[in-house]
Amino acid sequence: MVRDITPKPQAVFGVIMGTGVGGGLVIDGKVISGRHGIGGEWGHNFIDESGGDCYCGKVGCVETVFSGPALERFYKSLCGSEMRMKDIAAAYRKGNDPAADQTMKRMFSMFGKAISQIINVVDPEVVVLGGGLSNIDELYTEGVEQLRQHIFNSKKVETLFLKPKLGDSAGVFGAALL
Repeated sequence: MVRDITPKPQAVFGVIMGTGVGGGLVIDGKVISGRHGIGGEWGHNFIDESGGDCYCGKVGCVETVFSGPALERFYKSLCGSEMRMKDIAAAYRKGNDPAADQTMKRMFSMFGKAISQIINVVDPEVVVLGGGLSNIDELYTEGVEQLRQHIFNSKKVETLFLKPKLGDSAGVFGAALL
């Protein structure tokens, strides 16, 4: 799903969804860190009280609702069993685990709601999804479909949602460049 993007996009939002949830914003090829150094911070915005308390001191942050551990806790709350997200996604695809179905639908719904905040404010041409949850292919279809319910425009999603070219190693390469 790697695409050459021509012309170069003016605004790109990078999302990390794994153990935690975060983001970064690039405008005209420059990382926007902002006045407080938190430009693009996406994981600690309110999305839903059901996420509970966050270590940042707030309640219902994006990270508390659909990081990998948050979704795994949600799954366990439904059925009492522990399962890793990759296995929950596999059970969802098989269609024989109601708790996996509810967990995945929660992820898609909350992703659409949360990413709509970025789309409505920044309207980036491209959103690059990274982290372990970005390996769940349905996020690019069912998750993006949920976005339509929350964006301001005519419900037409023209934003490109892409996987990082470097896959799960993108963060390591970025750290090495620093």
